[in-house]
Amino acid sequence: MSPVRVPDRSNRPATPERYAAARAAADALARCEIERGASAVALAGSWARGDAYRHSDLDLWVVAARPGRALFVRDSFLVSVARKTAAGLRAELRDPALVGQVVPAWREVRILADPRGVAARLRERALRFRWGPISTPCDRCVARTMLEWGEEAVKLTRLVAEGHAESAAVQRNLLANALAGIVAVDRRMFYHENGLWEAVGRDPGGRWHRLQRRALGLDGGTFLASCRAALDLYGLTLDTLRAPLRARDRAALAAVRASWERGPGTRAAERPSAGPP
Repeated sequence: MSPVRVPDRSNRPATPERYAAARAAADALARCEIERGASAVALAGSWARGDAYRHSDLDLWVVAARPGRALFVRDSFLVSVARKTAAGLRAELRDPALVGQVVPAWREVRILADPRGVAARLRERALRFRWGPISTPCDRCVARTMLEWGEEAVKLTRLVAEGHAESAAVQRNLLANALAGIVAVDRRMFYHENGLWEAVGRDPGGRWHRLQRRALGLDGGTFLASCRAALDLYGLTLDTLRAPLRARDRAALAAVRASWERGPGTRAAERPSAGPP
């Protein structure tokens, strides 16, 4: 199997003309949202940061009474509208699992319409954010999610042993995906929506990056090797946690790790009857 190469889709960086068109489309949509009763509208993502590509979507954040989402095309742009209440947005700025992404996003938004100052106050909260006040909730979040995904790691071992290749492949990818988010909370990392996995992969020595690529099937290895890498990635995450764990949590996680000692990548799992083709 050859390493995966992403084809060139000619999605080049946006030109100044494309930026002007994006801003015009966003402004028009913001006016419509305010006319319909929204409290505020902000442009988020790459068009707000200034690193958009020609085909990047327009991310509009709308502060409204009723939450909801919409996806449509307007003036050659794919538009993603996220409607949330002000209370819900304030809660996100305290949620350990979300702050790593939403805090930098709010710091970088371009406020398009804000007659009551709601969006400005949310951005000010993001600018004042510090990890210290939510340090304990972050540590609890890390411990809880490691335990939750420990069960899923055991499930991956069982699926491979039973020969359920498709289910195992999905489980492998889910595990590798989730671990990056856990590491981000544990390390108190800020990141952009599409850059989490690369940001976490920039660890000293590059071991996380190598295991992550192998777990996602990007290095040309075998299926069993990719499943083993997902489990090793879980083990590496456990070994390098900064969050303090309670004794009972450590015991539970140790039991999880012991359960896959004879899982994917071992001689038992490589027998023809035990693993997928």
